[in-house]
Amino acid sequence: MCSTPRPKTAVKAKQLLSGTILSNMSSEARSRFAERANAAQERRHQIALKTRQTRLRLDASQKGTKKVVNSSLNQSSHNISYWLLNASLKELFMMVFFGHSKRA
Repeated sequence: MCSTPRPKTAVKAKQLLSGTILSNMSSEARSRFAERANAAQERRHQIALKTRQTRLRLDASQKGTKKVVNSSLNQSSHNISYWLLNASLKELFMMVFFGHSKRA
Protein backbone atom coordinates (compact mmCIF):
# COMPACT_ATOMS: atom_id res chain seq x y z
CA MET A 1 0.00 0.00 0.00
CA CYS A 2 1.06 3.55 -0.67
CA SER A 3 1.35 5.94 2.18
CA THR A 4 0.72 9.64 1.99
CA PRO A 5 3.80 11.80 1.69
CA ARG A 6 5.00 13.26 4.97
CA PRO A 7 6.80 16.59 5.35
CA LYS A 8 10.47 16.36 6.28
CA THR A 9 10.21 19.13 8.84
CA ALA A 10 7.71 19.30 11.66
CA VAL A 11 4.78 21.57 10.93
CA LYS A 12 4.00 23.96 13.72
CA ALA A 13 0.32 24.87 13.74
CA LYS A 14 -1.65 27.02 16.09
CA GLN A 15 -3.29 24.79 18.64
CA LEU A 16 -7.06 25.28 18.73
CA LEU A 17 -9.04 25.32 21.90
CA SER A 18 -11.21 22.28 22.25
CA GLY A 19 -14.93 22.52 22.82
CA THR A 20 -17.75 24.58 21.38
CA ILE A 21 -17.83 28.30 20.78
CA LEU A 22 -20.06 28.95 23.76
CA SER A 23 -17.96 26.87 26.14
CA ASN A 24 -14.92 29.06 25.40
CA MET A 25 -16.82 32.27 26.28
CA SER A 26 -17.28 33.80 29.67
CA SER A 27 -20.72 33.56 31.27
CA GLU A 28 -21.41 37.27 30.62
CA ALA A 29 -20.47 36.96 26.96
CA ARG A 30 -22.63 33.83 26.69
CA SER A 31 -25.66 35.62 28.13
CA ARG A 32 -25.16 38.63 25.77
CA PHE A 33 -24.84 36.22 22.84
CA ALA A 34 -28.02 34.41 23.86
CA GLU A 35 -29.95 37.69 24.17
CA ARG A 36 -28.83 38.85 20.72
CA ALA A 37 -29.66 35.46 19.21
CA ASN A 38 -33.12 35.46 20.79
CA ALA A 39 -33.81 39.02 19.54
CA ALA A 40 -32.72 38.06 16.02
CA GLN A 41 -34.95 34.97 16.08
CA GLU A 42 -37.89 37.09 17.25
CA ARG A 43 -37.31 39.57 14.40
CA ARG A 44 -37.22 36.73 11.87
CA HIS A 45 -40.45 35.35 13.31
CA GLN A 46 -42.18 38.75 13.09
CA ILE A 47 -41.05 39.22 9.48
CA ALA A 48 -42.36 35.76 8.58
CA LEU A 49 -45.74 36.57 10.16
CA LYS A 50 -46.01 39.86 8.24
CA THR A 51 -45.17 38.23 4.91
CA ARG A 52 -47.69 35.45 5.56
CA GLN A 53 -50.42 37.99 6.38
CA THR A 54 -49.72 40.07 3.28
CA ARG A 55 -49.75 36.92 1.12
CA LEU A 56 -53.11 35.89 2.61
CA ARG A 57 -54.53 39.38 1.98
CA LEU A 58 -53.34 39.32 -1.63
CA ASP A 59 -54.81 35.86 -2.19
CA ALA A 60 -58.13 36.93 -0.68
CA SER A 61 -58.28 40.08 -2.82
CA GLN A 62 -57.48 38.10 -5.98
CA LYS A 63 -60.21 35.58 -5.20
CA GLY A 64 -62.67 38.44 -4.63
CA THR A 65 -61.85 40.04 -7.98
CA LYS A 66 -62.18 36.72 -9.80
CA LYS A 67 -65.69 36.25 -8.41
CA VAL A 68 -66.73 39.70 -9.60
CA VAL A 69 -65.38 39.07 -13.09
CA ASN A 70 -67.13 35.70 -13.37
CA SER A 71 -70.50 37.09 -12.26
CA SER A 72 -70.32 39.95 -14.75
CA LEU A 73 -69.42 37.48 -17.50
CA ASN A 74 -72.50 35.36 -16.76
CA GLN A 75 -74.76 38.41 -16.71
CA SER A 76 -73.46 39.70 -20.02
CA SER A 77 -73.99 36.32 -21.72
CA HIS A 78 -77.75 36.53 -21.10
CA ASN A 79 -78.04 40.13 -22.26
CA ILE A 80 -79.57 40.70 -25.74
CA SER A 81 -77.10 43.45 -26.60
CA TYR A 82 -74.30 40.90 -26.10
CA TRP A 83 -75.87 38.61 -28.68
CA LEU A 84 -76.36 41.47 -31.14
CA LEU A 85 -72.96 43.13 -30.77
CA ASN A 86 -70.32 40.82 -29.29
CA ALA A 87 -71.25 37.19 -29.93
CA SER A 88 -69.23 35.20 -32.45
CA LEU A 89 -70.90 33.29 -35.27
CA LYS A 90 -70.08 30.00 -33.57
CA GLU A 91 -71.85 31.11 -30.37
CA LEU A 92 -74.87 32.29 -32.35
CA PHE A 93 -75.01 28.99 -34.25
CA MET A 94 -74.80 26.96 -31.01
CA MET A 95 -77.51 29.06 -29.36
CA VAL A 96 -79.92 28.90 -32.30
CA PHE A 97 -79.57 25.19 -33.14
CA PHE A 98 -78.74 23.60 -29.78
CA GLY A 99 -80.33 26.04 -27.34
CA HIS A 100 -77.29 26.63 -25.15
CA SER A 101 -74.23 28.82 -25.30
CA LYS A 102 -70.69 27.59 -24.77
CA ARG A 103 -70.06 30.46 -22.29
CA ALA A 104 -73.01 29.73 -19.98
